[in-house]
Amino acid sequence: AAPQTVTEEPKSTHQEHVIPTTQETFVTTTYPEIADPVDPCRNLTRNDLIKQRVVFSSNIFAINVAMLVFALFAPKNISGRWVLSFIVFIKSKDCISSIIGLLYLIYKAIKEFFKPPPPVESKWILSLIPAFSESEEMIRNCVFSLRDNDAQPHKQVMCIILDGKPRDVKQYMRITTTFKRKYVTSRFKRNEVVITAGFMEDVPVIVFEKVKNAGKKDSLILCHDLFNVMREDAPLYTKLLRKEIERNVLPSLVGESFPGFDMVFCTDADSVIHKGAVAGLANALVRDPKAIASCGLVLVELEAGAEWSYWNLYQQFQYNFGQFVRRQAESVWGKVTCLPGCITMVAVRPEMAGAMTRYAAPITAYPVLLHQVQYLGTDRRLTYSMLSQSKDLHTLFVPDAVSETVAPQSLKHYLSQRRRWGSNAYFNNYFYFAGENMIWITRLWACIEVTRLSLVYYRVANTILFIYGLVSSFDLMSIIPLLIVSQLPTLWFLINTATNKQLRQRAHKILLGLVINKFMAPIMSVCVFTIVVKNLGSQAWGLTHGATSAAPAAAATAAVAEVAEKEKAETQQGLLESLEPRNGSIMSIITEESSIGTNSPRPNSLASRDREGESEVNEIDEDDPREKIVGLLAAGL
Repeated sequence: AAPQTVTEEPKSTHQEHVIPTTQETFVTTTYPEIADPVDPCRNLTRNDLIKQRVVFSSNIFAINVAMLVFALFAPKNISGRWVLSFIVFIKSKDCISSIIGLLYLIYKAIKEFFKPPPPVESKWILSLIPAFSESEEMIRNCVFSLRDNDAQPHKQVMCIILDGKPRDVKQYMRITTTFKRKYVTSRFKRNEVVITAGFMEDVPVIVFEKVKNAGKKDSLILCHDLFNVMREDAPLYTKLLRKEIERNVLPSLVGESFPGFDMVFCTDADSVIHKGAVAGLANALVRDPKAIASCGLVLVELEAGAEWSYWNLYQQFQYNFGQFVRRQAESVWGKVTCLPGCITMVAVRPEMAGAMTRYAAPITAYPVLLHQVQYLGTDRRLTYSMLSQSKDLHTLFVPDAVSETVAPQSLKHYLSQRRRWGSNAYFNNYFYFAGENMIWITRLWACIEVTRLSLVYYRVANTILFIYGLVSSFDLMSIIPLLIVSQLPTLWFLINTATNKQLRQRAHKILLGLVINKFMAPIMSVCVFTIVVKNLGSQAWGLTHGATSAAPAAAATAAVAEVAEKEKAETQQGLLESLEPRNGSIMSIITEESSIGTNSPRPNSLASRDREGESEVNEIDEDDPREKIVGLLAAGL
């Protein structure tokens, strides 16, 4: 049916580009009825998960034990070389990455000295801001910070997708168009979305407010279906909504001659984007015609009162080491394997239709590995979906485009986040190793990563054996290769710390974080991988940033108490009691974290809400004797 509109007085125009006068429009078009969507995804039963968890845990256990037995009982001359060779193999990726990174930066500096990068043409950027628990003020501040990001010559339109709880961001807007539409989520469920378009001061904004929470992954898929090249199997309602937005929404924001978006910038409402980041990422895409996406540098946000927090120091080093040693080298050959969701620019190009088709595809196969990467992963899985479209596609790292994000501030929150991150990193590397359209060095790097993570228990024992060998018979010449391979990445990272402005400002904290990591990394690596193994098949998101605070303990306690009182008043139930601080050992937290996905009711609180919304967690009953076998196997590792 043709849309019916009601018009009001003309409104003022948008910022730098000239737009015809706009008018407030209430669109009343209705979509045709469709049959109830059917989810073709295969739901694994409890027995399916138990069997696959036992098999996977047993294989990991057997491989680690076999490696340790060989190192202990092989002839001394063979076992010594084996221990040394294994360490060199595990460290070789970072060592080679450091050498490649150094040579590339020298080459790049010489090239840009004689041939500076050419200026770029103005492009249209859709800046996506998905919001789950962020407040209206945080969302508004994010919009204005992107507006003031010095993105020239490029032009932006903000797209806010609200999940979780209702928020009135319309109070900050001058509305030009508003309507409500049905749509089908990425999990094949009926939903509705309220579309509101207008301006926040001089910024063109489109707000999508889902009636029911459908998760961040659904928001990404919906955004790319509407504003990137649409996948062929997109739902009918999404196709109709795209046409309606192009006809009735965008002209009032950007003018009738709008050519379409060139890029989609992805960030989070609670991230801090440094000035120039948006333009830097966009320019990188424009200058590389093969680039499908570019990402920036992610730093730990040092909130007031938590600058010297143990968790900030510990994670600051981890974040930066991984980006400047590993991600920077991957960018040399254009195959960054993880694009962080808080600062990534995605090109609008035909390959994205295929990437989103893979990213949104339901899993009908039996192996739990396929379910794990598809339904729990977001950033790394989407990156793989992009790179799998063609060997010629590039994903880039732009260290001058800087963002800051809040890191977990407790052991429980850290292990919850790393359960998700560790699962994504580990299981997606199987696909980087054996998937389609991967270049040889990406496959090799993935093979080393899978080996390194799978043998985390043996690696700890191997380190002990190596130290014992040094004490019993020290031979400097025999360990020189190991010293070079193992310490070169650290040396290269320290050089980056001294030469990069952002790292140099945090150098003293990074150095302290380096010392902390040297002592704590082996313990934490074992804990994280144990949680990953025990939670194979679980799709629960875990704790979000709203569950903890980087503020001092007193302020955190007060904030939690305030949230608890508000929730209690609204629901007449003390649902936030689970936020009260509890003491416990690392193993007790591992056990608690491993209970995610059980049949016990999950409290409906900020601390435990599944951010993926309607993702259906594969339920496991750990009171079942077979589940106890899985738990004992993983704990025994």
